[in-house]
Amino acid sequence: KPGAMKTFFFMFAATILLGQIFSGKQIRCLKMDGRCEVECLSFEDKIGGCRAELTPFCCRKRVNN
Repeated sequence: KPGAMKTFFFMFAATILLGQIFSGKQIRCLKMDGRCEVECLSFEDKIGGCRAELTPFCCRKRVNN
């Protein structure tokens, strides 16, 4: 059944994609009040990592003392 194979492949690909988008590192970054970016801005600190491919850095606004 060709339709069943197409459906299975689509569901498998969607599962892999969602796993990449909502990785544990990205969720941890959000819990630390950060955001995942390609590069941190000049007024931000790198506080960790996110996904390696598209948004490797977890950035948070620098706290002024």
